[in-house]
Amino acid sequence: MSHIDPKVLEAAKTRITADAAEEGSLVLGGSRHMRVASMISMVIADAKQQKEIQLRDVVAAIYVANFERILRFWPNAAVFEDFIAEHCGWSEHRLTTWDRWTYNTNHPPRTVTIPFSRRFFQTPRKHTIHGKTFKESEDLKHVISTAAKLTPNKVESFGRALPLITPELFLFATTRTEDVELSGKLANSGLRLDLLEEAALERLESPEKLRF
Repeated sequence: MSHIDPKVLEAAKTRITADAAEEGSLVLGGSRHMRVASMISMVIADAKQQKEIQLRDVVAAIYVANFERILRFWPNAAVFEDFIAEHCGWSEHRLTTWDRWTYNTNHPPRTVTIPFSRRFFQTPRKHTIHGKTFKESEDLKHVISTAAKLTPNKVESFGRALPLITPELFLFATTRTEDVELSGKLANSGLRLDLLEEAALERLESPEKLRF
């Protein structure tokens, strides 16, 4: 499940704005685990018929994409799953959400070539996120900015040094971001903040290894 099609990653990169790259980016500066979660958050937002990705969508996507990786920060799976259902508005089983994402990757836009020319156009298929754009909610932007400031690790992307954002760091940044409603709820969800902080702020010898 952790393998990412390079074509899928390239498509996701086109959705990142210049401002997001400056403040920290879940795709350009994200670990491979965070990039998967970022893309799954688009599927979740689309399923909710939203035009923007909210903070709770990314937290739910981290649950879907990195369940085994981050479960150790909660007392047990039931507590973790109940938090996602109650406070992130996502009660669908994580494997079903993976099926949604797999459907999207297996159904790229149709490419139609114009006869006797090199021109072509693409038409998105129904029930996919292809061709759709999503804004980031203000709460999500604030947490990404906090994560970018907290991380002790940097990675190179397109010739620029960007903050490395991991799922652990993102969750920890959520608990540390003021004026975000989900912050206190996450901190009081049974989360083992001491373990999470240790994992989130670990200085890595080779942070690039988490990129690919």
